[in-house]
This record gives sequence, structure tokens and C-alpha cells, in this order.
Amino acid sequence: MKKALLNIITIVALFFMAAPVMAAYELEQGPESYPDLPSDHWAYEAVTFLTDKKIVVGYPDGLYRPDQKVTRAEFSTMVIKALGLYEKDTPEIFDYKDITNHWANRNIQVASYYGLVKGYPGGYFYPNNDVTRMEALSVVLNALSPENIDSEQAKHFVSIYKDYSDIPNWALIQAGQAQMLGLVYNTPGHETTLEPMRPATRGELARFIFNMMEAVKVIPSEKLKEEIQPTPPPEPRKADGYILDNVYYDEEYAVIPKGTVLPLTVDRCINAKKNKEGEPFVARAPFNFVTREKYVVIPVGVQIDGKIQKVTRPFRFIKNGYFALTTSNVIDNKGMDDLKIIPAVGERDADMRIIRNDPYLTRTRYNIIQGQNEYIHQGQRVDFVLLEPLRVKIFNVEDNDI
Repeated sequence: MKKALLNIITIVALFFMAAPVMAAYELEQGPESYPDLPSDHWAYEAVTFLTDKKIVVGYPDGLYRPDQKVTRAEFSTMVIKALGLYEKDTPEIFDYKDITNHWANRNIQVASYYGLVKGYPGGYFYPNNDVTRMEALSVVLNALSPENIDSEQAKHFVSIYKDYSDIPNWALIQAGQAQMLGLVYNTPGHETTLEPMRPATRGELARFIFNMMEAVKVIPSEKLKEEIQPTPPPEPRKADGYILDNVYYDEEYAVIPKGTVLPLTVDRCINAKKNKEGEPFVARAPFNFVTREKYVVIPVGVQIDGKIQKVTRPFRFIKNGYFALTTSNVIDNKGMDDLKIIPAVGERDADMRIIRNDPYLTRTRYNIIQGQNEYIHQGQRVDFVLLEPLRVKIFNVEDNDI
């Protein structure tokens, strides 16, 4: 492999990938994104999961407001997003008299088409009414195909609640099924009551929706079966590019070993005489980095943000300037952090190694009377050495997103 003309620079690359279970999910911006939802809040995990999936969002002031009520229109929208139906085109066959000019008209039509929500007698939907806990549980059950039970069996399941007699007759069977399947969530301090007719809160509905998303993977309703069938994982992208011969595979990951040299370009001139430690820099992939089979592991245009870690100034008559840089993240050329690159398990951040300038260049400039600045030209190709392995998810063996 050709060395860069002026420098070999080492980098430490730190990358992150979301964990696969609800309890380990964190908001992309960090838990501070919702100041009113600390990590020990009973709704934190569910809200964080749904936020990550773009099913729920906060308010313009940055708050989530987990105790705020939700309208029937808002809940219909949340549910079709959770089930992957938000972009579906369905016929508007439900002639609700009160949603013609409503912002959620289309969302309510989609939810009605898939049998998730229903209107009231007289042809009304009442989109701006608060959704009750029992109505919400009914929608959750409508997405599933639970085991049939009769009224006596339903009473047996819900009789653990002191207020089970408040359940309306139309909802008794579904209340029993919801309890049987573990879909009910009772907030701390309310474990002995179902409160079926109380308006549900944003926090409670997040828990209901998460439970629904898990259950629908196993027992979807007949109408949803075809919609949520998992699609075959896409084939990894192939392209011509710069071949990394030492890449190996670990299940769905391509692993780029420690010590691999990646020739990248820099976005501006870096001068050992003028630039200071701590200053930022950007390097980019000038072409696709691919495996021997031409699987793309790092696509062209990937941006690596970092900073100058070490600078030694050159002295007159002595050519001894050098650089060391560290990086903090990888962003693709569309600005989306979706490369799913993480450090190998058990690896620690390596100590920065400083590699001096190319010795051939040192000899050719040693006799110049006026001391020369050590610099890297803007757009110049420079060899970066990985100080820890990189694991790149390219095969998508498991994809449980709905």
C-alpha cells in the first residue's frame, strides 16, 4: 500500500450502536432531551423506545409531558405509526361526520380500515375527545388475535382490580384478554385499580403501545398479518472501491482489524507551525472501502470529525514537525449517523501513537537553509491507522423493527 506523501497519522475511532432491547434504549440527544422524564421515571424506557422509532415526539419546549391526556385522533396516529401503517394508502370508506376537515382525517381512516378504531353510533368519531384507558386497551387488542374467552373468564382475570365493576359491558371481554396477555400497565400507586374510564396519559399510552408492538409480532390480527410479515433482509451493498484485504466477518458484521490503514483526505490545510492542539479537522473517504467480495463497509463521502491531538513545531535546519489526530464520530455523506459502527467487544481506547514524518521527505528537505513548515494540503490523501477494530453492520441478519 502506498504511503501518503507527507504523513502517516493515527486515529482512535469511537462509534456507537443502539442496543436491541427496550431497557437499553436512550434518546439520540441523551436523556436530558425530556427534562420532565428522568431515567428513573416509570415511562422512561417506553417513551425513549418510541421516540427512537419516531412514533412519539416531545413538545416545542423540549418536554414530553407524560401526565398529559391524549385525544382519540392523536392516539390513532400513534398506533398506525407503531404498526408501520402511517404511509399506507387506504380507501376513505368510513363516513365519520366530524372528521372531514380534521388534521387526522387520513390517520383515522387508516386506523379504521385496519380495524383498530371504531366510531360511535350516529356516525361520529369524536376525534378531539380524550381517549380512555379502556378505549386504548381496546385498540391494542384490535391489533391482535388473542385467545377467545367468555364473560365469566374475563371477570376472573379482571377481578383482581377493586373497580372491575366500572368496566363497561362492551369492553369486558377485551379487558379480560388484555389482563390475560399482560398488556395492562398500572402506574405506581394504582396497582389495585384498572380505572377503565379515566383518560389515559401520554406515559401510560407509551407503555400500552410498546406492549402492543411486542405482542403483534406473535399474534397479529388477520388484517395485519400480511402488513407486518418480516421482509427478507436486503442484500449488502456491493460496489467497486478500495479493497481492504484483512476484513473478516462476525455474523452480520464486517470487522476491520486494528492496524488497518485507511487513506482519507483532509478538508483543509493543517500546518505544524500555525495550527494548535485541540483545533478541529475533518477527513473524508475519497472512495468506497470494500471487502474482497466488494461489500461496502465504509461508503464514499463518509465524514470523520476530529481534532488535532498533538503538534510539534519544526525548527530551522531541523525537520522534525509531526501531528497526531483523534476522531470522535462518523457521519455519512447525507449527514445521517446510520453506519452502525462500534468498537469490538472488550476493546479499550488505545493510547495515541505518534508516528513521525516520512523519513525520505526528511532527508530531501534537511539541507534547506530556511526552515520549512510541516503541513498537509487541503484535499491531500493521508494514511490513517485504526487503533482499534471497527465492526460494521452490513448483513442485517436480525431486524425486529416494525
